[in-house]
Amino acid sequence: MSIEIKETEYENYGKCLRLDNGLIDVVVTIEFGPRIVRFGFIGEENILYNDLERRNYISSESMSERYGKDAAFYHYGGHRVWLSPEKMPETYYPDNEPVVYGILPEGVSFTPPRQKRNDVQLSFEVIMTEGTTDIMVVHSAKNCSKEKRNCALWALTMVKGGGVEVIPMNKDTGSSLLPNRLLTLWPYSDIRDKRLSAGNRFITIRHDTDIPDALKLGVNNTPGWASYTCGEYTLIKRYLHTAQAAYPDYGCSYETYACGDFIEMESLSPLYGLEPGEGIRHVENLSLIRQPFPDDPVDEDAIEKFCAHFK
Repeated sequence: MSIEIKETEYENYGKCLRLDNGLIDVVVTIEFGPRIVRFGFIGEENILYNDLERRNYISSESMSERYGKDAAFYHYGGHRVWLSPEKMPETYYPDNEPVVYGILPEGVSFTPPRQKRNDVQLSFEVIMTEGTTDIMVVHSAKNCSKEKRNCALWALTMVKGGGVEVIPMNKDTGSSLLPNRLLTLWPYSDIRDKRLSAGNRFITIRHDTDIPDALKLGVNNTPGWASYTCGEYTLIKRYLHTAQAAYPDYGCSYETYACGDFIEMESLSPLYGLEPGEGIRHVENLSLIRQPFPDDPVDEDAIEKFCAHFK
């Protein structure tokens, strides 16, 4: 079995690149983005959210002033890379231009044009090997300006609705005199949101297509993983949480966002001070398994057994 890489048309995303190792396949846009818009077992369902109607986009007066008349950022769906902390309009760069890809020994690099006015170059590599159901995504950013900038890489994965997300709580006890768990809430988040359950070992978010309200929270995810289960498929997102490092948004290495259309799984690198010409990298492993979720999404013992298969 070998890895097949070829250009293809996918949904209404135009020309894309497909990576296939015989077990799983990945599709990445190259006419814009880039976005990983498919991740699934060959011939089976895609666990990622696809915004085929282009319902989720951002446009504003400040974006038009910075990037040109009628500038708009489209989420498109799937997996992307941003920089944190989030700013308007800098974060919402309209990445709607063609992407250059390069074949690597074990994968493909995807490089969009340098962001005009922001003076930053973002890119990512998708690494796939034979006989596995996971991929490695290496996210990169380079400071192309003449000024030092403080930022973190931010890897965001939009998954389709109807499932359950699990986020582990920090179990490191350390000193009982000091706090060890962080829960950060955004202004529009309701701590009483019925989709949200916060336990002593896990946070779970149950996606509900009937609840359009936005919910966003962040944690100091020291275990360095989170999962999302939809039907029989479970996606596990893994990364390295660096102890003692400074993270964005009051110390969050993992954040999540839920709305009526999707859930977004977001990992962050530590904050770095980038001198002109310097770059940073942030690595994730995205793994797909066939494993349904327990009947009770708030039973922490059942969730513990569920997670034992991949932790």
